[in-house]
Amino acid sequence: MGVRVKRIAGIGVKVYACGLYVDPEDARAALGDRFVGRDVADVGKDQSLFDGVLRSDDVDKTVRLAFARNIDSAKIRDALSERLRPALGRDSESLKTFETYFDGVTFEKGQALTFSATGGKLETTMKGKSVGVIHDARLCAALFDAYLGRDPVVPSAKRSLGEALAARVVG
Repeated sequence: MGVRVKRIAGIGVKVYACGLYVDPEDARAALGDRFVGRDVADVGKDQSLFDGVLRSDDVDKTVRLAFARNIDSAKIRDALSERLRPALGRDSESLKTFETYFDGVTFEKGQALTFSATGGKLETTMKGKSVGVIHDARLCAALFDAYLGRDPVVPSAKRSLGEALAARVVG
């Protein structure tokens, strides 16, 4: 529902395109009537819209990164770990397992990395193949908070998702 490009700060080099996907019917069910009748533009910017989606294990969520250039996965792993560690702690077994998925992997231009959260389980898919599922609702919440929280990695993707999702939940 929301797609944008992530650039390296100050350089303007495209690193990846980011797609954020949320099942609109799941979101509508989880959010109830909270936003019905409100202005779509206001709802699309309302952090409580995203918080409601983030808190619900009943809303299927996916982040897809399509790489615009070749990149060593260690850079992606390190950036994600930096965002996840404060929420999970340095000794989190889930985070340690998650980090191993990136060992020795290089993403080539056009390849994708996908994270899907369903019912407190996070599935990681690299280059079209599932590399593992981690059963940890905290990991799911922390990862999607990086994209939908108050300080998103790709603000334009969050805005795009907010606009599309708001149109569905306003009624």
